[in-house]
Amino acid sequence: MAGIIIQCDGFSKNGLREYIRIPDPVGDPDWHEPSPGSSDNNPRGNHNMVQAIKLFLAVLLSSMSFTVNALVLEQAPYFFDDENNVGGDGYLSVESAGAQVAEDFRFAEDVILTSISWWGSYDPFAPETESFAVRIIGDDGTGNPAPGFPPLYETIFTGLGEDSGFVDLFDETVFQYKVAGLNWSLQGGVDYYLSIFSNAGASDWYWLESQAGDNKNWYRENDTGPWSVDSPDALNMSFHLEAVRAASVPEPATWLLMLIPLIGLYRKTVTAM
Repeated sequence: MAGIIIQCDGFSKNGLREYIRIPDPVGDPDWHEPSPGSSDNNPRGNHNMVQAIKLFLAVLLSSMSFTVNALVLEQAPYFFDDENNVGGDGYLSVESAGAQVAEDFRFAEDVILTSISWWGSYDPFAPETESFAVRIIGDDGTGNPAPGFPPLYETIFTGLGEDSGFVDLFDETVFQYKVAGLNWSLQGGVDYYLSIFSNAGASDWYWLESQAGDNKNWYRENDTGPWSVDSPDALNMSFHLEAVRAASVPEPATWLLMLIPLIGLYRKTVTAM
């Protein structure tokens, strides 16, 4: 059976094939007019109705914005000796040690943050169960993290990191971590601060450095303490952020306006039957 495929931003034509497939009475070898006495006794009116539905769906989908590709913002971990799998240094970031570290970032456009990845190592060993506070903190208006608590967003990672296959500058195993399934709204062109610190006090945890960034980060002793900036020779912290653009959906009033011609044509079709 032939049909129409409507393309919209972010989807290929074939991508919508299973979602929108409308019988087309014009040029469709499988379509035939109903026999007299059947319940579908107004093929011309039905054909007009089908055309109206096609037009309505085309207008509707063209007014909606879909995006399937993730946006990525990354400061990759620093591994200076790939041949021997050796990485760089890190900053102590452990709550019980009075060390909370934050790194600044910004997206160019409004996004929904969906996942956060980061890297780090322990001295002298990793605990049996790892725990991290992962936070997004807003700007205080002066180019620094907003003081106090709570942050804009927070989630807790509990479990075990994955061995990255690398070691840090001091020959300690570098672990990789990830939290996914987030739904955190962030504005484009606005500074935010990613703060990650260990809640497991058995060992010191060091957030691995990156060569990307502005050589600036912040630290404080606890949730109520003030932030202090470390610059201009600070290490950049490694992270990998994934996000998606928010979809724009027509307002209800717009939907109603698009439905009016369809309703009018339906009434004419019913009258002619």
